[in-house]
Amino acid sequence: RARLILPTISYDMPPLYTVLPGLPDWFWYPITFLYGAIVGSFVNVVIYRLPLGIFLSRSGSQCPQCNTDLRAWDNIPIVAFLVLRGKCRYCRAPISWRYISIELVTACIWVALYHRISNQVSISWVDYVAQALFASVLVAMIFIDLDHFIAPDELNYIGMALGLGRDLVCLYLARGAGGYLWAEWAPRFSYFNFLPRAIPGALTYGGALFAVSVIGFVYYAREPGESVGQVLGRFFSGDEPASAATVEGADENAPIPTESHAEALGSVGTDDTLVPDDALEPDDAPPRLRFSPGFLAIVSAALLCIVAGPWGLLALVIPALSFAFMARREGESFSGALRRFFRSDPDDNYAQDTVDLEATADADQFAREAETGQHGGMGLGDVKLALAVGAILGPALALLSLFVATFLGAATGIFIAVRSRRSLRYGVPFVPFMAMGAIVTMLYGPAFMDWYMGLMSPDRALQTPPAITRPVHPRRRHVLRKR
Repeated sequence: RARLILPTISYDMPPLYTVLPGLPDWFWYPITFLYGAIVGSFVNVVIYRLPLGIFLSRSGSQCPQCNTDLRAWDNIPIVAFLVLRGKCRYCRAPISWRYISIELVTACIWVALYHRISNQVSISWVDYVAQALFASVLVAMIFIDLDHFIAPDELNYIGMALGLGRDLVCLYLARGAGGYLWAEWAPRFSYFNFLPRAIPGALTYGGALFAVSVIGFVYYAREPGESVGQVLGRFFSGDEPASAATVEGADENAPIPTESHAEALGSVGTDDTLVPDDALEPDDAPPRLRFSPGFLAIVSAALLCIVAGPWGLLALVIPALSFAFMARREGESFSGALRRFFRSDPDDNYAQDTVDLEATADADQFAREAETGQHGGMGLGDVKLALAVGAILGPALALLSLFVATFLGAATGIFIAVRSRRSLRYGVPFVPFMAMGAIVTMLYGPAFMDWYMGLMSPDRALQTPPAITRPVHPRRRHVLRKR
């Protein structure tokens, strides 16, 4: 009789609390924070080396000033930076605060995702690890795009693989478990119980941004007298416009290019000659979007508040006080150091040792060219990232992520344009907003969709069975039934 009342479930995947009994519920929070900080330390390496073409495994970490190989205890995430008081152990050169900020943000993202996604079912842990790793990829993409205006294909391919691989593994595990686990998890990771959700998700988000990229290029980069077919040909071939090619290969008797493209190559002098880019005044450079250590600390605190409530504010208070004590300059007041903590000026010892100077000059030049519209409205790197985000989120959540990214990007662009007194036609990287939209959607997207579906169809919301977060062990279920 006991066998008749037991559910038909394969327990090849026991819940974690039966594998590791006696562990308190809070045990996994510091573990995920530790792993997130370790991954964040590696993300710093990726941000610096990948755009410069340096192999990630070529050598260990080095001081960017004295090139001394750092030892293992110098690379302990967060702790080593605080122990060394933000300076190199060997040459005492200041270390950029962006390193510890990225480690802290990544660790807090891991904790917040664990709090929102994971439960005691092993399938959910596969989903959590895939999303946490993808969020780490997004953190790397954010700062690479801010520094270099590029979205590396390697990271986009990793994101796509994580989305598709997560769906296949979760479907395999749910299929093997059968019973209510298959009924509960199959709709989350597949369509029609066989098509991984990553495929339509990638096509939905990637297709939407590809259309925006093509339309933006035709609108912004179209030359006078150029047909739509010709500009589309340049979009797919990557060729330079005719006016730019004339300037590069022209002789002294060649006509002067139009004003818009002259601005992309350099300013036009009074004698009708092109002034080199290094002769431009600093004020002529378009504004660059940067994140201050204080902003990253605020983000970290907001993520931890999801888990710990007001105690999460320690992620802001501790870094701010540490900066005021460790990075205060001679004769600088405590409040002055705190104000500098929330500034993103490159002369505040924040980004000099994180980006190669030549790469920075190339990025500034690209920003000038983007302001003229010759690169269109959106690059294909953004489209490839959209494929990865769609693979992780699926079609519905991917569109929600696009809405969040568009809102954040538009608000930030308008704010910078008003503050810098420039037009809206200047280069603002969209990858950071796509990444932030994806992370916000990973944290709050499912809850928002449930709320929206319940608002649109209350009867359907009432018929939806509650999600099972901790299945009862069969032996325990039998004891309860006998009582």
